[in-house]
Amino acid sequence: MPTLMQTVFYRPWQSLALGYCLLSTIPAASAQEAPKAVPVQNVSVGNEGEEKKKGDLSATLLTQKEARTMRLSIPAPRGQIVDRNGIAFATNRVVNYLALNFPFMEKATPEKILSFAKGKIDAANRVLGKNWSLPDERLLSHYEHRRWLPLVFSVEDNLNVEINSEQQKLLAPLLEDGLLLQPAYIRNYPKEDSACHIVGYTGKTRPLPQGPIADGDQLFEEMEGRDGLEVTFDSWLKGIPGEINLLFDPDGKLLADEVLRRPAPGRTVVTTLDFNLQKHAENALKKGARNGGAMVIMDIRNGDILAMASNPGFNLNEFVPGISNARLQELQNDPRKPTTDRCFRGGYPPASTFKIVTALGALESGKVSASTSYNCGTSFLVGDRYFNNWNTKSDEGPMNVISAIKRSCNTWFYQAALDTGADPITNMALRLGFGERTGIPLKGEVAGNVPTNADHRILGGELANIAIGQGAVLVTPLQVCQAMAAIGDGVNMPQPRLVKQVQTIGEIVVDATEPRVRRQINLDPGHRDTVVKGMVAVVSGSGGTGRNAAIKKAQIAGKTGTAQWVPAKEQNLAWFTGFLPASQPVLAFAVVYEGRPGEKVGGGAIAAPIVNEVFTKYFEGAPTDDPLVAALKDVPQALAVDEGEMEGIPSQETRPAEAAPPPPPPEQKTLGGFFRKLFKRGS
Repeated sequence: MPTLMQTVFYRPWQSLALGYCLLSTIPAASAQEAPKAVPVQNVSVGNEGEEKKKGDLSATLLTQKEARTMRLSIPAPRGQIVDRNGIAFATNRVVNYLALNFPFMEKATPEKILSFAKGKIDAANRVLGKNWSLPDERLLSHYEHRRWLPLVFSVEDNLNVEINSEQQKLLAPLLEDGLLLQPAYIRNYPKEDSACHIVGYTGKTRPLPQGPIADGDQLFEEMEGRDGLEVTFDSWLKGIPGEINLLFDPDGKLLADEVLRRPAPGRTVVTTLDFNLQKHAENALKKGARNGGAMVIMDIRNGDILAMASNPGFNLNEFVPGISNARLQELQNDPRKPTTDRCFRGGYPPASTFKIVTALGALESGKVSASTSYNCGTSFLVGDRYFNNWNTKSDEGPMNVISAIKRSCNTWFYQAALDTGADPITNMALRLGFGERTGIPLKGEVAGNVPTNADHRILGGELANIAIGQGAVLVTPLQVCQAMAAIGDGVNMPQPRLVKQVQTIGEIVVDATEPRVRRQINLDPGHRDTVVKGMVAVVSGSGGTGRNAAIKKAQIAGKTGTAQWVPAKEQNLAWFTGFLPASQPVLAFAVVYEGRPGEKVGGGAIAAPIVNEVFTKYFEGAPTDDPLVAALKDVPQALAVDEGEMEGIPSQETRPAEAAPPPPPPEQKTLGGFFRKLFKRGS
């Protein structure tokens, strides 16, 4: 059996295709934070793309009857998709398929052609224990129109089946006239299910022709992006096909070949993802959110999405070279929806994480101040309906905004929202990016929903629901993370960035996405400071609802949330979101957990530990020169919040809750040489 290198360099034109394929599989280690690359420029393919001025082979060699010349296209290897440090999510690999190689037959009758083809296929099936076959009409048509080219028959469910190394050893005695291993390069996803929804997958551009050979026909199947970055950046990834001229003698022997144009491999897409952080998030979700969940982590300084994990996912290699209809139906019909990225395609009620928005809107309206105190009772009457606190067992007494955030008191926020009115709260939500797509370069991002008075008049009951992130409010985890990045900065909302640049194998940047500010939010520093104190108290304060998120390396400012999600199935959501370090924010994050039917969930009990695990493992395993570790070095802890400051002191601004017995929970509704043997004949 030939070695890989022998396969690569058997013929000049074959080595071009496979050589570029192998080159494109080398991890782009140069794609560092500060890549070795020249500024963005228009880059031509140069000698790789220029057509060579060579004569027509048929004009220089004596041809005979049944001899053929043909000009065929050599598909270019797709470019890589890598993380910010060059770790490959998508690359290419070389495979072999089993193919028929018809000789020229004098007085070829259908019986003679079929006898030859089926004899070779049966021999291979006996050795491998397979039952591969092709229809008679397919065999006859191929001999008539395309016998110079191999005909792959290792096919199952209309997908080519790779011949592995053990099978190749068994087939070695049969690889003579009539049978050959046809090399091809296919997509490879070395990290399997990691970032699967982001990377996406490919599919055949079109089936190989079956009629008479025409100039420009492909030597083998070309792939195109179908989902994720594979489709968004398809024009960069697919490269430029090569072209070759081939001359065969009457017996089908390849006499000569001319490379008219070398295939130019596709470009490398460098994402902002950090594979290690991505993997920690994915592992934590697999363990802690088996039914469904998502986590997004963003660099507040530039908007870089460092992790965007959604569970469950799927192994991208199942789509290589294609996926069977049965398996595709299985994935699509799975009630856990493994093909849906919950980070940007999942619209959820934000629950109590939205109380941060309510607090900021209320403070900036001037209707509520840092010292405003409301009683945190077990329920509050709005019109003729009682709205409950999450704690229905006991009255927690008067609170101000800091202690209300810390304890996530619903009844405090009902009262603050009613005093404030809808517009300041919904306007703050829109200001922080809710209700609109973030603009990441992936298909299917949902916009979410923020009801406003411009849509319809928001009455008291609806406003009470909005204040605690229920009702018609819908958000994505990516939007929540973006909002936390904006609050962490206080002045600017960064534009979420998922792709840093596109570059050649030679490290020349041909396209780049620069960090930019999406909009200025200009939060009042005093109001922001008040809210951040409450968020710090959530994690670090006595009785805070998010204590399970605390880590040793940095102080976290966060907010828990628990939402009604699918009331008919008694399914709820658990949230935890925030940023760190609290005093000088660098990273923003958001986690959502989808509860099982009937499962009792809580943001502090379920979502907060996921945050703890991800950041603890990341910082424990990161090298000392890691840029994120360096950014957190010597960052002071946020100022401790005096417990007295969190106690709501009754004053003239206090509006006690209506006295009433705890009502039943209110009913709420939510919206939901590459081809060494390609032409070779055995002796």
